Parts: sequence; structure tokens; C-alpha cells
Amino acid sequence: MNLTWPHLPELFPQLPQPGRWLPLLERHSALLQQAAHRVRVTSVPAEDAVRRHYAESLELLRIIEATSPQPASLADVGSGGGFPGLVIAIVRPETHIHLIEPLRKRAALLSELAEALALSNVTVHAQRGEEAGRGELRDSLAVVTARAVAELRELLEYTAPLASVGRLVACPKGSALESELSSAGNSLTALRCAHQSTTPMRPEISPTLSVALFRKLAPTAEAYPRRPGVPARRPL
Repeated sequence: MNLTWPHLPELFPQLPQPGRWLPLLERHSALLQQAAHRVRVTSVPAEDAVRRHYAESLELLRIIEATSPQPASLADVGSGGGFPGLVIAIVRPETHIHLIEPLRKRAALLSELAEALALSNVTVHAQRGEEAGRGELRDSLAVVTARAVAELRELLEYTAPLASVGRLVACPKGSALESELSSAGNSLTALRCAHQSTTPMRPEISPTLSVALFRKLAPTAEAYPRRPGVPARRPL
């Protein structure tokens, strides 16, 4: 069954004021469709967008908040059209959201969307994850996430340097998660993280996706993240 907009408040009753955030999510979707001729951010069919983009983003947030209190800050690495970062910014206006997007057209679109939706809690960073991990956000954020960006060993090098000590990296992953986890030992050690838990999304939202949560144990070692492009060529 394809989910529709009215299903979201039913699935996520913990989110207050659906009369405020549901129209904003619908507006975000409409704006993306209007911009599709100039900036492509998704290949998901329109009839499946509510489930794949919005419900999955909110389910990620639900799983994060089941483990940790509502975060004061969150980074979304490789944000694309704002999934999950802009979705979370809409439903959690008290959380400051950092959208990290290396493609300039997509970063510009994210800024346009945040302005059109009057989201004062959003900052867009037009840079690669490796660059962000060496900048002002290093070791500073309560939660870091990334959706459909890279294999786990590579992904952790983009995300873990941004998290503050003791806080979370949350990675939605599909059926390859277990094999990726089994190969990620060196990456976890080098980036001073530990795998805390894996939680499947509810089947009505996604029968295949789970969220792997990692805890940052210590400040990022000076060697990481490596130069742009290196994590992809030589994963830890």
C-alpha cells in the first residue's frame, strides 16, 4: 500500500502540531517537483514519494529519538533534496539542521527551499563531507546522518568526524547492512566509534531498511577525514 499524506500524523503521533508541519511537507514536495526540470534530486516515482522520502525520514528521526533525547543539532551529509534533513527541520524547529551537499546546484536548491519554507533552523554547507569534517562543525554535532550516500566504511569517514563525543551517527541501510558492518571494524576503530544498535524500520514504512546507530567514543583523530576523494578510493 502506498502511503499518502494523511497517513503521516497517524504513523508519527509523537510529533506535535501536525496541522503545522504536514502542510509544510506537502509544500516541500511541490517545490521539488517545480524545480525538477533544473535540479534532479530523486528518481522515486511520485506515487511512492510520501513513503520513500517523508515517512522514511520521519522513521529515522523516531528511531534516533528512541535512543537519545531530541537533539539540539543534526547534520545531514549528502542531503540532496533535503531527505532527511529538511524533513526533520520542518517537524523539529527547535533542532538546528546542517545540510551538507557538495553539488552546487543542489546546495543552492536547498537554500531556496529553506527560505521558501521559512525554516530559520537550517544552514546549508556547499561542500563535501571530508571538507565539513575539517571545518567548524568538526566534533560538534548531536546527531549526524546520511541517506543513500556510500558503503558504510566510506560513509563513516564522512559522518563520524562531525559528531561530538558521546553522541550519535545514524545510518539508514538496506539488505547489505550486515555485510557492511562485518567489514567496518577498521573504520570504527580509526574513527573512534562503536556500533550501538541496529533497528529495523516498521514494515509499513520500509520492509527492507534498518537504522544502524553508532556512538562516538572520543575526539576524531587528526588524520581523519582524509583528503576529498580518498575515502571513496581507499575505504578504511
